[in-house]
This record gives sequence, C-alpha cells and structure tokens, in this order.
Amino acid sequence: MNNLRNQLFYKFALVVFILILIFEGAMLIALKKSFDTHLKDKLALVASEINPKKFTSTDLINIQHKYKIFPLFVNITTANTQYLKNNIKLGFFINKTSDKKEKIISYITKKNNYIIKISTFYSTNEDKIKIIRTISLLISFVIFLIVLMLGYKFIDTVVTQIEISFKKLKNFNSNVSHELKTPLAIMKSEIEVALMNEEKNCDKTLHSLLQEINYLNDITEKLLFLTKNDIQNCKLTEIDLEELILELYEKYSKKIHISLHVDEDEEYIIKGDKTLLKMALSNIIENSIKYKALKIDIILKKTKNKIIFTVKDNGIGIPKEKLPYIFDEFYRVDESHNKEIKGFGLGLSIVKNILKAHKAKIKVKSERGVEFIIEFPLKEVLNH
Repeated sequence: MNNLRNQLFYKFALVVFILILIFEGAMLIALKKSFDTHLKDKLALVASEINPKKFTSTDLINIQHKYKIFPLFVNITTANTQYLKNNIKLGFFINKTSDKKEKIISYITKKNNYIIKISTFYSTNEDKIKIIRTISLLISFVIFLIVLMLGYKFIDTVVTQIEISFKKLKNFNSNVSHELKTPLAIMKSEIEVALMNEEKNCDKTLHSLLQEINYLNDITEKLLFLTKNDIQNCKLTEIDLEELILELYEKYSKKIHISLHVDEDEEYIIKGDKTLLKMALSNIIENSIKYKALKIDIILKKTKNKIIFTVKDNGIGIPKEKLPYIFDEFYRVDESHNKEIKGFGLGLSIVKNILKAHKAKIKVKSERGVEFIIEFPLKEVLNH
C-alpha cells in the first residue's frame, strides 16, 4: 500500500506542476498583451495631446510625468511633399536599436500637416513583466507546496480507507471460509462414519446432517440479504412503531422478561418497511437473549424531530474496545466462535443496513449490559 500511496502522490504532484506551468504561461502571455495594449494606448494619447505647431521641451517633460513614460522621444516633421503625404506608414512599429540590445516601440500619426512620431523603449514593459513574473512564481511555488501537502493528506486518507477495506474483505473471506468449512467438515465426517459402520438406522446421522444443512442455508440467506442492493431502495409506507413493539412483545415475552416504557399520548408514526424493521429489531432482542440477558427494557419516546427507540438489557455486555466493530460482517464479541453462542456475526450488520435504508441512526453503549439507541426521523422530516 505504501507503493500505491507514493505512486498516487507522484502522479498528483506531476499533474499539479503541469497545471501551474500552463497557468503561468497563459498568465504571462495575457500580461504581455495587456501591457502592450496599455503602452500603445499611452502613446496614442500622447500623440493626441501634442500640438505640432507649438511643442516645447517643457511640454515633453510634463507629458512624461503625466503618463509615466520614461524616456519619451517625440519627432515632429512637416508633411510638405506629396511623397511624404502618400508614402508615410502610420501606426505602431517595433524595431531594434542599432546595437540590437534594445527594442523601441513607435507610434506614427498625421495631425494637420505634420507627421508625429512618438517612441519609447519597449523594455519598459519587459521590466514590469519580469517583476510580476518573479512575484507570480514565488506565489505559485507556495501554492504548489500547500496543494502538495493537502493532496498528500487526501491521498493518505483514501489509501488508508482502501487498506481498511482490504483488511475487512480479508477478514470477511476468512470468516466466510470458517463458517462454511465447519458444517461441511461435520457433514463429511458424519457421512464417512455412517458408510464405515454401514448403519441401517440412519435417523441420527440424517438429523445431524439436516442441522448442518439448515445452518448453511441460514448463513447463505443472510449473506444474500447483505449483498442485495435493493434494500436501500425499499418502498416506505407509514408504520406505527408502537404497534410494532407490541408485536415484538407478544413474540419474545415468553422467552425473556420485557418492560415497555411508552408514552401513550404520543404518536410514533414513521415511514418504513415493516418487514425489514421487524427483522432489525428482532435481531437486537435476539442478540440480548443470546448473550445471557434476563431482562430487557424497551423505551419509546418522541422529540421535536425524531423518535428514539431504546433496547436496554442486563446481559454480559460488550467490552469497550470491541464496540466500534460489532456492526462489521462476521464480527463476534466471542472470537472463539464457540457453538454455545449460536450465530454468524451477521445479525447486527443486517440491522445497520436496514436502519440505513430508513435514514435512522444507531448508537451502542455498554456499561451494565448493552443499550442500543435508534433514532428514527419523523415522517415530516423525512419528506423534507
């Protein structure tokens, strides 16, 4: 994964560097054009202010200071011949000096019967461009470093998430293999023993095999349920949570002592899929029974914008360090996978997926026993 992290970072740095180069190039071209246009506009304005009949050195100094053009050369000649009138080229020109070390930009125009030529060094623009380019490169370098740091942090986060996903996938595959391998090994062993002993009465063997087949069937169904995408697109209808709790009470009150705490003056209507919700809440109650709880408190209360459903038991509890993982597929608090506590570690993962489809949040606390707190949005809030 370190190689992936480094490769992504190098590619990211290269792309950012190229983009900054393109930006710098485009900016300098636009800047040069802008300065050229600005200088040409200044020369044209100077020409418009010159009175060719009466132009003195004082006027030249004043114009230089007014338009901030240093140095400024002004040449005024009379167009007193037909040749000059017809053959003089007007407009802007850029020429090199005799020593070819400098460029001069000139603007030639006719005014009345005079030819006015205004010139200045083109390097005036180039000096400004160099200063701005230096400042721009420094700013770009700082931005480049900042973007690299942010990019590395983002890449590191993404790669870390990929690592976590790979680790989960590896654990998932390992757990699936374990859960499937065990019943298959038992079935193989039972069949081999039956064949070796040439049993005539195979009822006991068949009963054992049937149990393992049911086990495989159960785990397969739960895996299929988790992989179905349509759970997130289930059709939601109005459900009375109070009625649903009473149904659960009827179903489980013979197995465990259940205390209900419900404010009868309130309505507990949400939008959901009743079958899926019943499965989710049943999984939570069965989890309490599985982990030696003798009593369950079910509390239902309503706030301004949500309904809070709480299941609290007095079972063996969950160690604090294991709480963040209990909704992962195949995760079991009892890592030994002993057969006394039945299950595959898929129940709470199914609960989480169902509640996610209902826009509900679930939190778990474990001090004395375990407390599951589920927050359902009201149907009015869900509609918005």
